[in-house]
Amino acid sequence: MSEKTEQPTEKKLRDGRKEGQVVKSIEITSLFQLIALYLYFHFFTEKMILILIESITFTL
Repeated sequence: MSEKTEQPTEKKLRDGRKEGQVVKSIEITSLFQLIALYLYFHFFTEKMILILIESITFTL
């Protein structure tokens, strides 16, 4: 792999954005995943536990 000595020109940056080549931050992606996981557990965990308890007590 070669080292880049020059900064990209404005035209190359503009063309890259047109083609969808944008900088993606791993931290932002991880943040959205954590928020989605939190919301999932916040809204569905209580119901899942109640169903689990009900199914255990019903089978016993």
